[in-house]
Amino acid sequence: MFGTYLEGLRAAEILMEEGKYEEALHELNVLEKGLKLDETGKLASMLLTSQIMIKTENYDKSLMLSKVAFRKSMELSNPLLVVDSTIIFLNSINGLGLLYDASKKEQREFMKMIERSEEILKTISKLKINERELRENGLRNLRGRIEHSQLKTVPPSKTLKDVEITIPIEKVKGVGQKAQALKDAGFKSAEELIIASVDELVKIKGIGPASAQKLIDNAKEMMKP
Repeated sequence: MFGTYLEGLRAAEILMEEGKYEEALHELNVLEKGLKLDETGKLASMLLTSQIMIKTENYDKSLMLSKVAFRKSMELSNPLLVVDSTIIFLNSINGLGLLYDASKKEQREFMKMIERSEEILKTISKLKINERELRENGLRNLRGRIEHSQLKTVPPSKTLKDVEITIPIEKVKGVGQKAQALKDAGFKSAEELIIASVDELVKIKGIGPASAQKLIDNAKEMMKP
């Protein structure tokens, strides 16, 4: 699935599929440090990290990452990233039990996201059959879960609003007094810091190449299971 974006991601994905989650995260870290990833590569790596979080039942962290990836993918107008971030975002919500407990309004929004992704998939011609089927099955499964949850008769115990979905930039180790400068530059959470590049961070007053890389690494460390 993630090899569609970058061949190097496939190795980490295979480790994840084998249940070697720490090794998969290490492989991603090595890849990110060894290559200067473009925005698509960064987001694909973030989504794979989010998928690993789902596998290890760290649904809060998965939700944080996939929410950022979904927003960024919409900004980039990258259709395949929109589809994949939608699937992982909704699977994170499902892991937290919020597909079932969601309000009717939230469920309608979730269904719209699924329908949009289904339509997007139809427009992507350069996609292998097995890759397309993998995503179609993922969306179909989510649709079924939401439709089943709509049959519930008990009132919801919580909503998506009850879940903390970001880690404030202040909580990242090493940020300290640089918090406001980072916010002014658009980095308000650990999730956004993860997909930042050293080149972007060194433009901020008081941050050099070494400290920039350290901040990125510290943010990533917070996402580990």
